[in-house]
Amino acid sequence: MNPQKLTYSDLDRLAGEVLPRRFALSGGGDTVVAYACQATYSAGTTGLLGTGLGAQAPYSTLTCVPATVVQND
Repeated sequence: MNPQKLTYSDLDRLAGEVLPRRFALSGGGDTVVAYACQATYSAGTTGLLGTGLGAQAPYSTLTCVPATVVQND
């Protein structure tokens, strides 16, 4: 199990951070809820090719997937 614990006071210090809407704190018991997140960024089509019909605009995505781990002793 992860020895690091996150508390509400820890979350309060993350003023500029964006957290997933369903961020969960887990403590006690045998179940741990964690999130696996992946961020993607594309600068789009740059330079002279960026002015054509096939040009792509810049974009970014953030995808988070919740996972539940149950420890059986």
